[in-house]
Amino acid sequence: MSARKQDGVCNQWGQTHDIPNLFISDGSQFTTGGAENPTLTIVTLAIRQADYIAQQMTARAI
Repeated sequence: MSARKQDGVCNQWGQTHDIPNLFISDGSQFTTGGAENPTLTIVTLAIRQADYIAQQMTARAI
């Protein structure tokens, strides 16, 4: 995740910088592998992302 296209593939919401309205909703958005089970982090990010997408759709931004 990154704020700038030059530094990463997606923004803080998992939305890709290159392809509009394409969201990464799994562990692929992690920058490195972790030592612990990432399941809870992935679920938390997916719920957060779903809220963001719903807000953006309500505002007709996506």
